[in-house]
Formats: sequence, structure tokens, C-alpha cells
Amino acid sequence: MVTDEQIRESLNQVLVPGIKRSIGSLNLIREVRIADQAVKITLASTALNTGFQDWVKKRTEKVLKGLPGVNKVEVDFIAARPTELNQISHTIAVMSGKGGVGKSLVSSLMAIALNRKGYDVGILDADITGPSIPRMFGVNERPELGEGGILPVLSKSGIGIMSINLLLPSEDEAVIWRGPLIGRAITQFQENVLWGKLDFLIIDLPPGTADAPLTVLQSFQVTGVIIVFTPQSLTAMIVRKAVNMAKSMNKPILGVV
Repeated sequence: MVTDEQIRESLNQVLVPGIKRSIGSLNLIREVRIADQAVKITLASTALNTGFQDWVKKRTEKVLKGLPGVNKVEVDFIAARPTELNQISHTIAVMSGKGGVGKSLVSSLMAIALNRKGYDVGILDADITGPSIPRMFGVNERPELGEGGILPVLSKSGIGIMSINLLLPSEDEAVIWRGPLIGRAITQFQENVLWGKLDFLIIDLPPGTADAPLTVLQSFQVTGVIIVFTPQSLTAMIVRKAVNMAKSMNKPILGVV
């Protein structure tokens, strides 16, 4: 008889269109039931539109019917919130009180380095009014919006990316929002983006110690903070404010660039 482990391993062949990650890595597999030669799979429909659900269902049936001893496959979908599905081992915030010091560059290079070591990595561009991560990765596709969630856009190197710039009509569109709206946008990213299983989520923060950095440090389970600055006394003075902010919120400083 086929085993639960064999089924879950086979389901890694079922890739979600658009993001091209398996339903296993997105943590969409909710339940596997085996009875005689029949298998029943329950999947979360989170962030999958109707077309994606149909494709995933057909692909799942085809893959599992190819297993020895499986004659019948039933696939059901249930609703689930992204926060129920996301399993992120480490969340690293890249911050600096000063703008233009290279936070986005450090975030991008760190994500690439971790990705090359074989880790599953995502980047959240939390700089709502000055996003730059999509341009650095050459990404301009719109994220897929489905039932109760958003799928990040996958870069060519396999890094998941989410940014407000990917949701705007044009990347040159200005986001003219007050602080509370910016904080709410970041909270919605935390609640609505389906990352699935990630080893590392890198969060590129905007400069300062106001609403956006505060919301990230309060809403996300931040493992640690990396501080970025350039060697000028004025910059160093402002960056110390960011360091003190992280310390006051009990977020460990992992390093300084």
C-alpha cells in the first residue's frame, strides 16, 4: 500500500502556476487520507484563483494515479488564511535610520547568497513609498490574487518577491499615503501574502524609526536585525537611533554593514 510519505513526496511535482512552487513548499497540503486503493487529498485554496485550483486538482490526480496501488484520487479544497499556512524559520529585517545607504542592495545580495546555498528565500519590500526591490531583480509581473491571499512573484533565481510596486498600475506611480495607511499596508502584507515554507524572509525596511519599521518589528516575528550605514558622522548618529529602536523592542542586532 502506498504511504503518506510517498504521496507527499509525489505532490512536490505539482507546481502552482505563476509562482512555480510546489503545493508542498507552499504548505497547501492540509490532509492526506489513504483507504485501500483510494487516496483523498485536502488542499488549501489560499491565493489560488478558480483556474489555478482546477489545474492543481487535475495535476494532483494525474500524479497520484501514477503511483502503484492507487486507483482512485479525490481532491478537495478548503479555505485557510495565509497566516495559518506560512512557516518561516527566520525573518531578518534590514534597517537604517538613514536613507540611501544601501539597505535594498544588502537585502538583495543577502537573499541571493542564501538562495545559492540552497535555502528557500523570500523578500518583502516594506518601503511603501520608495520601493526598489522589484527593479533590482528585474521583476515587473503582477502578483496572482486568489481566494483569500496573494502569491509573491518569483524572480529568475527562484526568490519570492512582494512589493507595493508590483500592485501599482505603473512603477512610476507615487504612493501618497499618511503613516497609518502605510502601517496598514504592511500589516496586510503580513496577513495576506502566502509564502508557504521559507527558510528566510528578508524584509527591506524604509529609513527612519516611524510607522513602517515600527509596524514590521511589532507585526512580524523578527529573528534579528541587520543595520546598514555609510561612514559619515551624520549618518552614524541617525543610525544609532535605529539601533536603539531595535534594542528597545528586544530585537537582536545580527550585524552591521
